[in-house]
Amino acid sequence: MKGKTMKVLAAWGMLLSLLGGGVANAATVVQQTSSYVFVDVQTTYWANEAIQSMANQGIITGNPDGSFKPEAAITREQLAKLITLTFGLDLVLDGTQTFSDVNSSSWAYKYVETAKDYLTGYFPMKGKPFFDPQANATREDVAVALVRAMGLETESVDADEVLRYKFNDYEDVTPQLAKEVAVAVDKKLIQGFPDGTFRPNSPINRASVATLLYRVLKSSYTTATQDVKLDVQVPKQVSDRTVKVTGKVNADAKVYINDEEVENVDGAFAEAYDLDEGEKVYEFVIKAVLPNGRSNTVTKQVTYQTSGPQLTVQAPETSNQPTVKITGKVKDSGDTNPEVTINDKTAYVSYNGDFSEELTLKEGINKIVVTAVNKYEKKAVVEKQIVVTLGGPVLTLDLIPDTSNSKTITLSGTATDKNDSSPKIYMNDELVGSYGSFNKTVTLKEGDNVFTFKATNSLGKSSAVITKTITFSVGGPVLTLDLIPEASNSKTITLSGTATDKNDSSPKIYMNNELVGSYGSFNKSVTLKEGDNIFTFKATNNMGKSSAVLTKTITFKVGGPVLTLDLIPESSSSKTVTLSGTATDNNDSSPKIYMNDELVGSYGSFNKSVTLKEGANVFTFKATNDLGKSSEPVTKTITFSVGAPVLALDYIPETTSNKQLTLSGNATDQNDSSPKIYLNDELVGSYGSFYKSVTLAEGSNKFVFKVTNSFGKVTTVEKTVIYTPAPSKE
Repeated sequence: MKGKTMKVLAAWGMLLSLLGGGVANAATVVQQTSSYVFVDVQTTYWANEAIQSMANQGIITGNPDGSFKPEAAITREQLAKLITLTFGLDLVLDGTQTFSDVNSSSWAYKYVETAKDYLTGYFPMKGKPFFDPQANATREDVAVALVRAMGLETESVDADEVLRYKFNDYEDVTPQLAKEVAVAVDKKLIQGFPDGTFRPNSPINRASVATLLYRVLKSSYTTATQDVKLDVQVPKQVSDRTVKVTGKVNADAKVYINDEEVENVDGAFAEAYDLDEGEKVYEFVIKAVLPNGRSNTVTKQVTYQTSGPQLTVQAPETSNQPTVKITGKVKDSGDTNPEVTINDKTAYVSYNGDFSEELTLKEGINKIVVTAVNKYEKKAVVEKQIVVTLGGPVLTLDLIPDTSNSKTITLSGTATDKNDSSPKIYMNDELVGSYGSFNKTVTLKEGDNVFTFKATNSLGKSSAVITKTITFSVGGPVLTLDLIPEASNSKTITLSGTATDKNDSSPKIYMNNELVGSYGSFNKSVTLKEGDNIFTFKATNNMGKSSAVLTKTITFKVGGPVLTLDLIPESSSSKTVTLSGTATDNNDSSPKIYMNDELVGSYGSFNKSVTLKEGANVFTFKATNDLGKSSEPVTKTITFSVGAPVLALDYIPETTSNKQLTLSGNATDQNDSSPKIYLNDELVGSYGSFYKSVTLAEGSNKFVFKVTNSFGKVTTVEKTVIYTPAPSKE
C-alpha cells in the first residue's frame, strides 16, 4: 500500500523505553505467593507481566511494605543474586574469597561467588581484585551477564560493525566487553534508546531487569512449542485519513503487514498508514512468522468516510470599535485545504487551518456568517452576532492632592480612545491637551480652587466630567539648625542653619532678632561670655509667615592650657640633657611655659638644654594662658650617674720575636672630651688617644693601661707580651 508513514505511536514509545530501563532490587525483600500483587505495580504498568511472573517463580521479591519500587536502580550485588536465581546456579557456600570487598560475612558473598563467571569484576594490575558490590549495575553489566549466562558464542562477532552503526555513543562501551555487548544487542537481549544511544554506563532499574530476565526465560524454554500469537487491533470505520494498525505477537516472531516487514518490539507492533486514495474500503493483511516456520495470518478491513469540515470561530459579542478581528480554525480529515468565507468574502487559510480576517462594522447589530467547504462539497457554517457601541474617551488624571501648601502646582493626565489616537482634553473649558495628554502648571489662590476636566474624540463623544478641589493653605518656612553644642570651652563658635519655604526661595533668618541670613541660610561666628549664652532663631517668608522660634543655650567654660612634654628619661649618664614640650589652649594661641618657675617658652612650645648635677635633678613644668588659667603642674626627676671612660686598644700580640713593639689605642667618655691615658703610670695621651713605641725585655713584659676623666673616674686594662728573640743565623 502506498503512502505508508511509519509513525511511532505512544504504545510503541513505551515498548522502546522498556529496552532502555533498569533492574530488580534483590536486597530487602519478602517471599511472594502466586496471587501477590505489589502495591506500586498496577496491572496497566508496562512491566507488570514480567514482574508478576518472576515473582511467582520466587526469583524476585518485594519490600516489607508491599512495594516493588520498579523504577529504583539495582546494585551489582543484587544483580549477582538475580543471575544466580534466574539460571538456577548451584550456590557456592565456601571456598576462597575472590574479591577483596566481598567477604564471607556479607549476605551477597555466596551469590557473588556463584555468579562471578557471568559478572564484570575489576582486576587491577597491582593490588587485589574488587567487585564494588554497592555500586549501581549498569546496562553494560546486564548485557554481559545475559550473554555469559546463556553461553552465547562471542568470538566470531564483529563488535565494531554491530555497535558503531547502531549507537552514536558506541565508544563508551568498555573495549574488553564490546563483543559480549554486541552479541546481546544482535540477539535482541537488550536494545538502545530512540535517540540512537546505548548508554552502557547508565544505571538500570528493577522493572527493566525483571523484564529482560523474563524475556530470556521465555525465549529459552517455550519458543519451540508455543502456538503463534497474533492479536490485531484495527478500527472498522474511520473519518480521519490516518489509520493505526497495532497488535501483540510472540516476542521472537517476524511481523508483516501487506507483505512489508514491521518492527516487533518485545511482542508488540504499531504502524500508521495514510488512506490517500479517497473514500473507500481498505484491506490490511497481517502475518506473524516464528523462527521455526509456524505462522498466523489476520485480515482486517477499514472503511474510510469523511464527515465534512470542523469549523471553530472566535468573535467578540460586543465592541466599542468600528473594526473587529474574526479568527478561527478549520480541520478536515479528507481535505487539507478547505475554503473559508466570511460574509461571502474568501479568507486566507494557513497550512495548519488557521484563518483571520478584519471587518469594518456599523454601529448597532452586525451579523457574521463563516462558511467552510471541502472538496467533497461538504459544508460547515457558523453564525456570530456583534453589537458595536462607540463610546467616548477614557480620561485618567494623575494624582491631584486635596490640599497644598505650595502656591503653584502641576496638573497632568492622559486620555485614550479606541477610535481616536489624539483626543482633546479641557480644564475649566480651556483646551490644555490636543494629543491625548496634558501637563499644566497653575497658580493657586488661598482657600479652595475648583478644577473640571473632560476629553472629547473626533466622533464628538465626550468622557465623563471629573471635578477636583485643591485647598491652598499658606504655611511658614521650615528652619533647620546645624549642630549647636550645649557647652563649649572655646570663646568663639560658629552657628549655622537653613530655612526652606515652598512659596519663597529666599526666606530670611533672624538670631536674637538680628538678621543673619537673607537667602535661606546663615553662618555666624559669635563670641561667648563665660557662663550661659542664650540664642533665639526664627525664619520669615515674603508672605509674612514665620517658622516656630528655636531657642538654644551654650554654656562657656574657660579652661587652662594642655601641657604635653616630650620624652624625659628617668636617668642619664650624660651631664647635659635637652628638655622640650608643647602647650595648647582653645582660647590662647601662644600660652607660656615655665620650668622651675623660669619662663622657657612664650609661644606654646619650649626646648631647653640643662646641665645635671650628680644624683637626682627635679624639674617642675606648668603652662598659663592670657585668661590667667594654668595647666596642672608636671614634675619630672632625672638621676645623673657619672660613668668611667671606655678604652679601646689596638692589636697587641701575646708573643713576639721583635724587640721593638708599638702600642696604640683611644678612649671615649660621655662627659669628658679629652680623657687622659697612662701606660705603667706614665701619661701617654691627653686627648683621648695614644701611640707609644716600647723596647721589650726577653721573657714576660707586663703593661698596665689606665684612663681617667675630669670626674676622677678610672678604667684599667692589663696586657702581657712574651718576647722570645729569634735564633741566630750563624
